[in-house]
Amino acid sequence: MNTNFTQGKSWIISAISDIKIVINSLQNEYYSLVAFRSQFAVEKLNKAILSFMGLKVEKTHTPTDILEEVLTSKSSLIIDLETKKLLEKISKYSKFFENERVQTRYGTIKDDKLIFAEEIYQSFKDITNFIINLQKIVNCYLKLLRESLNITEKEFKGFKQLELLSGELKQWI
Repeated sequence: MNTNFTQGKSWIISAISDIKIVINSLQNEYYSLVAFRSQFAVEKLNKAILSFMGLKVEKTHTPTDILEEVLTSKSSLIIDLETKKLLEKISKYSKFFENERVQTRYGTIKDDKLIFAEEIYQSFKDITNFIINLQKIVNCYLKLLRESLNITEKEFKGFKQLELLSGELKQWI
């Protein structure tokens, strides 16, 4: 499998930054920011996966569509069963975020009235599924990096940060 390791690492580093903002926003009860940055982090993690798989990542807000296409096509990519299962889980958990679409950033229109994201995500209850799914994705991602892509902590220092952030997210669940 041909990979773009440098680009994949860059996506992860950017996602780590978003996850830190998620945790800070949880602590400060900025729930709409939790929703937006969780969604953004997942999008970046999925772009990292595609990069590690050697796929060129164009501008997209739905990288799981590409991931699902890879999983269902008879492409030249060779994916072992365990990796495929992890990628399927990541795709499943990621759909939650993609189904929110731009609502996490701009809100929505209901009965000709604009409802801002801050009005949609007003309480911890409103964003609980964001935290649960983000934490599951980070855990799958850590397993994927270690076991399927065989990336070591020496090769990528962000491992430890991702593990710590996963633990912090778990405390909120």
